[in-house]
Amino acid sequence: MRQIYKQGLILAAALGLVGCSSTPTKPADPIDPYESYNQAMFSFNNGFYTYVGQPVNDVYTTVLPSFARTGIDNFYQNIGTVPDMANDLLQWNWRYFGKDTARLIINTTLGLLGLIDIASYAGIPPHDQDFTYTLAKWGWVNSNYFIIPILGPNTVSGTLSLAPDYFMSPMAYVQTGAWRWAIWGTYALKVNAEAMPQYKILKENSVDPYVAMRDAYLQNRQYVIAQIQNDGVTPEVSTSNISPAVTSGQMSPALASFSGS
Repeated sequence: MRQIYKQGLILAAALGLVGCSSTPTKPADPIDPYESYNQAMFSFNNGFYTYVGQPVNDVYTTVLPSFARTGIDNFYQNIGTVPDMANDLLQWNWRYFGKDTARLIINTTLGLLGLIDIASYAGIPPHDQDFTYTLAKWGWVNSNYFIIPILGPNTVSGTLSLAPDYFMSPMAYVQTGAWRWAIWGTYALKVNAEAMPQYKILKENSVDPYVAMRDAYLQNRQYVIAQIQNDGVTPEVSTSNISPAVTSGQMSPALASFSGS
């Protein structure tokens, strides 16, 4: 559910691709057969992030102090441990299922419902996980690039994975209207705040932000899948998320994100 990937590593990869993106004769990436659609959706999302995402983030980061935002980030990360555990089981990743179970118990109890990430201090950091990696574990490794409205960069398999990841999350089962709006609304603010700074840097430092984002996203995805294939588990990552929308994702305004899905 975190697209949690992925963060400093992805941003560095994106900026490192600036030179490549400036080559006008670069052939189309065969994994991007929907480039015409993706380019149009990238432009739409860019407008949304510029005129909605960034202003909303400015208010969010101004109104809430950093310690409050950290608590919110930790709370949702703790909730995201539940679908992580489900995907661990689907991948037969027993080692990480045990670690995620320990994280959930420690942070829910000692961490005050996850507001404090005690588990990371105890040497049990979070790791990147979602149903896309489950599909990759069992064979669907190569998936075409596909940009989702608002949510940002993804793949076909990642897009299809949004549904199972959604139903694996406890957030899907909050029925009371007021609570449901509050939980999902705050989550949207949180992932937007995580993505906007990185997206701004990428856009300002790339000759062709579309190509830079696409190549960095796909390279990061390949890296994570390689870890699954080689080690049977996904790599551990930092708690920051580079994408501003749900992905899991894990994934979204452009970069969730770099979501990894």
